[in-house]
Amino acid sequence: MHEVEATPDENTEVEKSLAKQPQHASAGCAKVACRRMRQAFKQKLIDIVPALQGRVYDVQPPSQTAEEPYAVMALGEEIWKSSWAGYRQVVRIKLYAGQAGLAQADVWASALIAGLHREPVTGEGEDTSAFTAHYLGVRDAEKLDTVTGKAYRTLRFGVYVPETEGSPAAAPANGVAQPDEWLAALTRWTQKQLGETWSVYADAWPAQPGRHAVLWRLSGCETRMAGASMYELRKRFIGHVIAPDTAEENRAASVLVEGFGAQIQLPLDQEKGRYMSTAEASADLQADAILDGQLRLTLVQRRMRPAEEAALIRRVEIHPILK
Repeated sequence: MHEVEATPDENTEVEKSLAKQPQHASAGCAKVACRRMRQAFKQKLIDIVPALQGRVYDVQPPSQTAEEPYAVMALGEEIWKSSWAGYRQVVRIKLYAGQAGLAQADVWASALIAGLHREPVTGEGEDTSAFTAHYLGVRDAEKLDTVTGKAYRTLRFGVYVPETEGSPAAAPANGVAQPDEWLAALTRWTQKQLGETWSVYADAWPAQPGRHAVLWRLSGCETRMAGASMYELRKRFIGHVIAPDTAEENRAASVLVEGFGAQIQLPLDQEKGRYMSTAEASADLQADAILDGQLRLTLVQRRMRPAEEAALIRRVEIHPILK
């Protein structure tokens, strides 16, 4: 039996990452979720490449003399990424094209990347859960199996698995009130700007985010003195925008940044006349949409300093100085 390929550099990187990641009560990919993910990926591979029907194996083929073409799929490293993205489960796929050669494997690889990258991978039957795959690339795309002597083409995909699926913090903004008042107002404003075709979340990604989705999370806050009787409360937010393609993500990010500039004050509680102002809004369109977020936003609200209690003056006596 031979293990799934991994270069020494990959092993070292994974070991360092695993050593740094915190310990969590719940595992990233529970056994049931991993089983669903495995079956859903197998079916998707067959749908995209019909020649692999009945020839997608786990970890390794049943025998070294297995008839080609076939594919081998294995779950790779599972690494904690962040509190808002959860774990990233890597899925490795090896394509053995046999006599058709690596040129045919390249054709299948291109089809799989186009059919899986940023696309939902859904289970069959009663299992309607979906996993969104992200193509991660690979160091050595073509390799020679030292055990069988066969050449194969490698693909790596990643699936983000939230630490706590179905948590209230990961619910859509229009479904459950958010714990932070400013964050709730920001998600409502974003939903109004982008429309109902977009889903807006707060704090963390849910298990199955919409294909067009925005996540806002609070990244920091501070106060600044604004005079003897007033102070400024500033909160910094990071926004993540995901869509089926980069062009849609960039358009949505641009619309939001322009909206912050056009509408300087965002409603916090219109009935009570409470608003928050935009101090700074920017977008880095090269940032990772899932892990880093493209949007940076600073909101400000001026507040009156509470009056301090002091002893009352009961009487004032004036004693003139006589010469």
